[in-house]
Amino acid sequence: MDETGDIGKRALFVLPAAAIHLGLVLVLGVLHVRLPYGGWVERAVSYYGALSGVSSAYSFFAPSVGPLPWATFQVRDRAGTLTTEVLETGASREADLRVKNIIGMYWDEQDPAARRSLVASWAAKVFAKHPEADSVVVRLESYDLPSMAEYRAGKQPKWYVEYQAKFNLKAQLATGGSNKEATP
Repeated sequence: MDETGDIGKRALFVLPAAAIHLGLVLVLGVLHVRLPYGGWVERAVSYYGALSGVSSAYSFFAPSVGPLPWATFQVRDRAGTLTTEVLETGASREADLRVKNIIGMYWDEQDPAARRSLVASWAAKVFAKHPEADSVVVRLESYDLPSMAEYRAGKQPKWYVEYQAKFNLKAQLATGGSNKEATP
């Protein structure tokens, strides 16, 4: 069989599969259609939706879209020079999304001690990146996008400071050298 025959046979399978997938995306994802609970069709479609992401039902202007989290780190060195750092690297979109998920953990965590430990670990990461640093100010902000109705009524997007703490590098003299630790 020639090469065009193989392509034609593949197309007979791929095109209907793509059409079914797009139909499920449209019906289930965009229109938020829910199938009757309990049947085999509902279970099969739910399983497919979980595997393919169709069931995420994300809409850009959905009311349940939360504020965008952001973390900045103001680093002061021994000479008093200030620089601002972020955890995102710009290496890839996926890596930066992962960093955003880690920053979002602050908002998901309810225990104040766990929140403080999380922020302190970020400050330690910045201290490790900047060995000349004396202090790091961690600032967590969220960018609140209004709903379309709120926007039409005049509400503008706005940054909110959710948390801010200063971590100082404290040198402790010990036998045989110094031991540095970050303290808020």
